[in-house]
Amino acid sequence: MWGAACGEAPVDPTRDNTPETRQAALAALGRVEVVDAGRDGTPSFIRGTLGTVDRSLVSLKAADALAPVLRGLAPVFGLRAEELTVRTSRTDELGYTHVRYDQTRHGVPVKGGELVVHVDDKGLVYAANGSARGAGEPSTLARLPLHAVTDAALEGLETLKVEGEPRFVYFLGAEGPLSAAYEVLRVGTREDAPAKDRVYVDASSGRVLDVHPLIHGGLNRRVHSANNQWTTPGTLRRQEGGGATGDAHIDRNYDHIGTTYACYETIFGRDSFDDRGATITSTVHYGSAYVNAYWDGIQIVFGDGDNVNSGQLGLDLDVVSHEITHAVTQYESGLVYRNESGALNESLSDIAAAICESWARGGALDADVWKIGEDIWTPNISGDALRYMDNPTRDNSSRDFYPERYTGTADNGGVHWNSGIPNLVFKLLVTGGTHPRGKSGVNVGGIGMNRAAQTFYFAATTYFTSTTTMSQAKAYTVQAATDRYDASVVNSVRDAWSAAGVP
Repeated sequence: MWGAACGEAPVDPTRDNTPETRQAALAALGRVEVVDAGRDGTPSFIRGTLGTVDRSLVSLKAADALAPVLRGLAPVFGLRAEELTVRTSRTDELGYTHVRYDQTRHGVPVKGGELVVHVDDKGLVYAANGSARGAGEPSTLARLPLHAVTDAALEGLETLKVEGEPRFVYFLGAEGPLSAAYEVLRVGTREDAPAKDRVYVDASSGRVLDVHPLIHGGLNRRVHSANNQWTTPGTLRRQEGGGATGDAHIDRNYDHIGTTYACYETIFGRDSFDDRGATITSTVHYGSAYVNAYWDGIQIVFGDGDNVNSGQLGLDLDVVSHEITHAVTQYESGLVYRNESGALNESLSDIAAAICESWARGGALDADVWKIGEDIWTPNISGDALRYMDNPTRDNSSRDFYPERYTGTADNGGVHWNSGIPNLVFKLLVTGGTHPRGKSGVNVGGIGMNRAAQTFYFAATTYFTSTTTMSQAKAYTVQAATDRYDASVVNSVRDAWSAAGVP
């Protein structure tokens, strides 16, 4: 342990996350641009000449190959290399390798701290981005008893219960010091809908620091029926290669899962939601008059609707592609389902719905491609939809301009309402044009569905982290376009975000 005078708290002599030490670490790297930084000045996205590695070793053992570079790179973020552990390493079709690290402190996970390091096909470490950063120790090491922690996680929520034992972690918020915390998994129902949350409770005060919902409202298919009960997965009715059952909800849901899988495989070379061929488990006929669909971290679930607000949700390709994409996001960036990161999570699912519908219809770009859920929404009203990517405010709740985004606490901080902003960005990027309500004067040059899809997918799977904001998403999609395309595409990506007012 670190030496300390009698009565004093131990001090880590290697920790020095000051502007001066970060700047010195940047200068030592050489030619580096800080693209984005937090309010305390710690970079969240840098690019330039960050070091070189033996390219042949990176894809074999990334942790060892990048260790010398990481020793110089980590101090830029106020960290030591030993505080970063490899989570995943992936080499894309360009030959670029992207290594995702999780932050730890004294061997304990730091929730909310991650860093992605990017290596080109020649071994140049050209970028690093993420939320990992040095932060002061918690002010006290006192810990509540576990029963008090679980009580805090369940306060006022009679329909939820704690599953498993709370786990001690550090929690890294948007700004400020680390918090000693417990991660609690709570499950049950909320407003008559299934609920499953990771809750972070301050270990000393019992204050809830944050809630990360895990339920968000591949090819080996297993389609079940819940038989209008509230239990999943229910009765297995059709599995891969099996014949039609005669139940339209089961059979069309089976087909739509196959279409979504084929869309991801053809366009992105992805094998199911985990990119490793995971079985896609689905349940239809869930509940009674249930007007919703969701991914619960394990499977996709579809209600039959009430025939007023919606029909059977698993009949709509948009809805199926949307929910499967929540699974893709879980296995990639893990965008937290709250506030701006949650709006991006929702938007990526809507974007995938548009991509797969267009692909399934031979590259169509008509009005229906930009409608979400039009096949099942309000069956007695023709021509409408749940959301409209080309004109988000048409649903009377979504936002389409960043300065006018929703900033309250409802809808998990506006995850559905604010998703209209990046939805519009993507639509403008594909087709070109201007803001539908004239909120900006930017005229976007369209780049077509394929290049827009590749840009967003590459950014989402390579640069996004769990707490990515919209301004960071802008920077990351611009970088993804820079990696793959010429200046005209890069400018269109930048303009599309600017048209929606994203700084």
